[in-house]
Amino acid sequence: MIAADLVSPVFLTQPPNDERLFVVDQVGVIRVVKDGQLQPEPFLDLQSKIIKLKSKHEERGLLGLAFHPEFKSNGRLFVYYSAPLRPDAPSGFDHTSVVAEYMATGNNREKADPNSEKVLINVNQPQDNHNAGTLMFGPDGYLYISLGDGGNKNDIGEGHVTDWYNKNDGGNGQDVKQNLLGSILRIDVNSGSPYGIPSDNPFAGNQDGMKEIYAHGLRNPYRFSIDNKTGMIIAADAGQVLREEINVIRKGANYGWNVKEGTLCFNAADNKNPLPDCPDQDSLGNKFVNPVIEFKNSMTYPDEGLGIVSVGGYVYRGNKRAALNGDYLFGVWTQHHGKPDGAVFAAKMAGEQGPWSYRKLYFRDKPGSAFGHYVLGFGQDNSGEVYILGSDEEGPTGKTGKVYRIN
Repeated sequence: MIAADLVSPVFLTQPPNDERLFVVDQVGVIRVVKDGQLQPEPFLDLQSKIIKLKSKHEERGLLGLAFHPEFKSNGRLFVYYSAPLRPDAPSGFDHTSVVAEYMATGNNREKADPNSEKVLINVNQPQDNHNAGTLMFGPDGYLYISLGDGGNKNDIGEGHVTDWYNKNDGGNGQDVKQNLLGSILRIDVNSGSPYGIPSDNPFAGNQDGMKEIYAHGLRNPYRFSIDNKTGMIIAADAGQVLREEINVIRKGANYGWNVKEGTLCFNAADNKNPLPDCPDQDSLGNKFVNPVIEFKNSMTYPDEGLGIVSVGGYVYRGNKRAALNGDYLFGVWTQHHGKPDGAVFAAKMAGEQGPWSYRKLYFRDKPGSAFGHYVLGFGQDNSGEVYILGSDEEGPTGKTGKVYRIN
C-alpha cells in the first residue's frame, strides 16, 4: 500500500520526468505521493468548483487528470470535473461536465494555481450518472477524453436524443450530430482557441458528425488507458444489466450502444430480454465493433457473472511482476452488490479483434481475497508499474480510500 486515509481515490498518474505520483480524489482534490509519503497539502483543491456529492453511490466529482507531455517545462495540466449546472443548460438537466486547463507554478511545479483555470469544454449532463471522465494524452500529442451517454438507464429519457435506430428509444451513444455524449473525444490543446481539431478526426472534414468525436457507441467508458508500448487504446465500458465489456478503441469505430449491449441485441423496452436480431452496422455504414472481452454482470447472473461494473486498467509494463508483463489488467467495481468485494483480472492481449482470455488475480496480503475493496480505478507510473485504487464505501464518504501498487 502506498497511500491511505483518502476518501474516494479514482485515478493515479505520474507526469513525464517527475518522481511524484498524483492521486485524484473524487471529492475534489489532487493529492501527491512523494518519497513514499502522501503529502498533507493538496496539489490542487477544486472542492469549491464541483457539485455537491451524495454520500451513497456517486459518479460525479473530480474524475480525470492528465499532465501535458511537456509539463516539466510548461506547467500545463488538464482536469475533468462535475460542476453545478450552467445557467444556459436545458431545464431539468443535472450538472455540467467541465474539461479545464490549469497551470502549475514554482521551479519544480510544486502546486497548481487554482486561479489559472481555462475552460476548454462544457458538456451539460441530463442525469447524474454515466460521466466517464478519463483524460489521457496519446503518443500523437493529442488529448483523449471519455464521455458517457448522459446517464439514466438504457440510454433513454430526459436529454437522450432519438437516433437512427427506431426499435430502441433514445440513443446518445449512436448520435454523433447533436451532442458529444457516449464517445471518446480527441482534441489538440496546442492549437486553436480554446483547442484545435486533429485533421484526421473522423468528422473533421465533413458535416456527418461533431468534429471532436474519435469513436462512439459507448455507454459509460469510465476508465480507458493508452498502452505506452503499442499505443493501443483500451476502454472498459460499463454495461446495463446483462454484459460488461472491454474494447480496443479505434478511430471512427462504433461500439454499438444502445443497439447492442456487448454482442447482444439490446432491448430498451425490456433490458433483461435481448431482441432476437439487430443491425450489424450503423446508419453511416460503419460495422459495430465487438468487445475483446465480454462477461456477464453478476447483478443478473450471481452464479456466472464476474462482477458489477467493469473498470478499465492498464497494460502492465513494469519490472516487479514479470509474469504480468504485457497483460492487460482490469477490474470490477464489486463482485457482490452491497459489499466492498472488487476483483482484478489479467488478460492476455490477442490483437484488436479478440477475444482475449483472462484470469483472476489474488493478492498475497489478502488471503483468499481477489481485492477486498470496491475497485474505483487504476493508475500507472513512468516505469510501467500498475496501481489499484479502492475504498470500502459505496460513495465518496469516510476515509477508507487506499492506493496499492502491484508488487
